[in-house]
Amino acid sequence: MKPDVLRGPTCLLLSSLFLLMACGGDPEAGPVPTEEPLGAQEAALCATSSVTTLSTYGVDQYQGIMSGNGEWVVDWPANSVRMEYFVDGVMRSSEERPYPSGMWFFSASGIACGSHTFVARAIPMIIDSLGNRTTCWDASQSLTLTVTEPCAAVSMSASTYHSVALASDGSVWAWGSNLFGAIGDGTTTDRAAPVKVPGIGNVTAVDVGSYHTVALKEDGTVWTWGYNSQGQLGDGTTTNHYTPAPVPGLTNIIAVAAGGSFSLAVKQDGTVWAWGDNWTGPLGDGTTTRRLSPVQTVGISGVKAVAAGTNHSVALKQDGTVWAWGRNMGGGLGDGTTTVRTTPVRSGTLTGVVAIGATYWHTMAVKQDGTLWVWGDNRFGQVGDGTTTDRYSPVQVPGLSNITDVDGGYGYCAAVKQDGTVWTWGYNNYGQLGDGTTTSRYSPGKVSSISGATAVVAGQSHTGVVKQGGSAWAWGYGSGDYLGSGTSGQSFSAVRVLNLGP
Repeated sequence: MKPDVLRGPTCLLLSSLFLLMACGGDPEAGPVPTEEPLGAQEAALCATSSVTTLSTYGVDQYQGIMSGNGEWVVDWPANSVRMEYFVDGVMRSSEERPYPSGMWFFSASGIACGSHTFVARAIPMIIDSLGNRTTCWDASQSLTLTVTEPCAAVSMSASTYHSVALASDGSVWAWGSNLFGAIGDGTTTDRAAPVKVPGIGNVTAVDVGSYHTVALKEDGTVWTWGYNSQGQLGDGTTTNHYTPAPVPGLTNIIAVAAGGSFSLAVKQDGTVWAWGDNWTGPLGDGTTTRRLSPVQTVGISGVKAVAAGTNHSVALKQDGTVWAWGRNMGGGLGDGTTTVRTTPVRSGTLTGVVAIGATYWHTMAVKQDGTLWVWGDNRFGQVGDGTTTDRYSPVQVPGLSNITDVDGGYGYCAAVKQDGTVWTWGYNNYGQLGDGTTTSRYSPGKVSSISGATAVVAGQSHTGVVKQGGSAWAWGYGSGDYLGSGTSGQSFSAVRVLNLGP
């Protein structure tokens, strides 16, 4: 590229700083200089002009506003600078500064969360006493920075060994044990802090099984990755995937869930489809035959949401009733028995249910009136009724009201109230109840270290929440990098999950 000169009146005298040269023509219009051939004397001026310093004090982004500043210095005969600012290759602004040195400033709004490439470009200029400009494009200098604003977490899911979060931009972030590629980053390297899962975006829901992950995209397709020994990835094979891949043949999906070694999906028409391990009937197809590709769950329709435990499945119908199938340990299906069911049965007489959850061998439901109902295995008090008696049918958890979200781990439960408080009960061997102890509790207790919660998740022995504003927090068992705080170790109170939220 060649330097550019904007020419003034027919004959002008350059300032005492510069050479005398003849010019002609009318001044060029437009704010952005354009390239044109230079005379030999003008080219000689640019040949010895340079940017000797281009530095930054920092560039940051918060709530969609990227801003930063720094310094520049140009060398004689340049006496001015043109600054241009780019975000991800697109120029966001430019300015001319009529000084040989000084500070530059940049600010732009409406920039999405995530990582961006910021470039500041300095081009030396020669401006004479009449305002005529010579822009020395070939002498420009640039500095490049990666600027990251963590995306707000929308939801989380946790399993025995790894956790995931759905971010506000539709990206998926994962951390913890990466055995069999459950993180989805193409490796088997454990991650102590969340990493962005490559190759997938526009996600609306995500759930995790023991070693695999299931994600639902805006276009209604389902993507899976991780362990596939039982066909839980749904691709017709038992080959593990270390990065996301679509489940063939599934379209128009509105909800997904991941069980221990199986997966569930709900179609827009209200049917349920399932694949993977089926030894106790969690696929609901009337058999105990493993399925490497999706099959339809029989005997149920009008479904709007699903949840999955280790070996049992739960569905919420549009009429507010709850149905379940699979292993019935401790009465986790809620049909009044402990009989394995290979097709759906109704869970008690519950009506008006708006949300469901399932874990190991107990099941949860939130009713429209904000009450919480739990049933199944109760050896650690996870039903929350003050006893350790298994419940074969749904029972209301006393003392809790205005519940908006619930989840369960191994022998315990966690719930969020409308006021943003978190309540936990059940098994507490690793501090997963968040009360600063390892004492199990048979009735709900408040987690004092958390407020402003909007969602809660429970892994085997660790708990996580999403707070208002999109930050994520976790506590409990953490020796396997499960908490996402960047370090390994157990925590009896909430610690910040990195790389998510403001």
